[in-house]
Amino acid sequence: MKWHGMRVRCTALTWAWALGLHAAPLEPTVTRAERALLQEATAMAVTNIAAAVRLLQADNLDQANPALDFALGNLFFQSEQWDAAAAAYDRALVKLPTFRAAGLNLGRVYLRQDKSAEALALYQTLVAAGPPDADLFILLGHALLLEGHAVSAETAYRQALLYRPKEADALRGLTRALLEQNRLAEVIALTGELLALDPVQGELWALRAQAYLALEDQATALRVIEQARRLTCAAPDLLATQGDIVLHQDQPVDALRAYPVAFEGQTPAPARLLRALEGFILVGDPAGAEQMLERIAAVQATEPAAFTNAEQGALLRLQSAWARQLNRWDDALRYTEEALRINPLDGQALLAQSELLHAADRVEEAVMACEQAARIKGFEAEALVRQAQIEAGRERYAQAVSLLESAQAFAPQPHVARFLEQLRRLAASRTP
Repeated sequence: MKWHGMRVRCTALTWAWALGLHAAPLEPTVTRAERALLQEATAMAVTNIAAAVRLLQADNLDQANPALDFALGNLFFQSEQWDAAAAAYDRALVKLPTFRAAGLNLGRVYLRQDKSAEALALYQTLVAAGPPDADLFILLGHALLLEGHAVSAETAYRQALLYRPKEADALRGLTRALLEQNRLAEVIALTGELLALDPVQGELWALRAQAYLALEDQATALRVIEQARRLTCAAPDLLATQGDIVLHQDQPVDALRAYPVAFEGQTPAPARLLRALEGFILVGDPAGAEQMLERIAAVQATEPAAFTNAEQGALLRLQSAWARQLNRWDDALRYTEEALRINPLDGQALLAQSELLHAADRVEEAVMACEQAARIKGFEAEALVRQAQIEAGRERYAQAVSLLESAQAFAPQPHVARFLEQLRRLAASRTP
């Protein structure tokens, strides 16, 4: 979960704060010379952030006023140099531990770096030190929600609203916290009220659609997404969700129209592309899957490192399933082998390989693939059942019974229990 709405406050107010023009006990004071330096850096940053950074770094930062470190941190934040920004804010806090704005912004950096635990600890410390304000409670809510504490996050957002009742960030955060608690009716009511006041808030439309999807009301979710699309405030991911819905309603033609609109003008996230590809495979539309594969190939051609190893493995497994739908068995097997070269402990790929080898009458190799999968945590039961099916097909009922009993020990399942009883009877009938 990303918090794209967060901004480090590099406005005139923030610079006034850094210049010492808004005196407060939790802020450093600056000399006339430091004020002049910061004013020069402020003006320079409008057109050339790198030059402003060099100007501030010309001083000995170890001895510099923490206001300079804070200003540097803001510049690094603006240019998304997260490590450098964190170091600058941290340096300011070492010099002045009560430097409140530096602490707030350091937490913002942590959230951008997906270090929500660190941000949470920092914001809890700032709340305890006091006095808290709306900004601090909102950021605390973000960190709590990212750490899975939806109830506490709700409390933080409500505290922020006591200070600023119409604060958009707090209201959106509260909506997310309610959604995480599955309080869907409240999410729908709250988003309805907020969208009546500001109907072009794309995130609120997305949260509203999520609530209807959680209620399994796909028809209303589609209407919500369509409203957002007509208002031109639907994010690409929300439009792609529209494609997912119509695809799973067995409308692949409509999905093929929706996905290109969703992905237009930007490189889709690999996870989103893979989800769309999987959808076409699940509904048995290899032509739609092929179009998604072409889009994925285009992304990989322009951004070779876009897919992680795990995502590349998932892609190969999906390509294998697609090839099977086209009866291209050799290609399907080749894709699983490539997936296993990336990750030899890919349980899903091993099970798919076992099925393909069995279909090719390479039974012993299929059994070996099952045995390998059974040694991978989380795949034990499925692999044992698959191997039992192979052994039953060879009329080795005693071995199949033993395998199913082991599978039931890992994860008891009613359908496996019924299969086990059938095999026990067959094994008994073969016993002299």
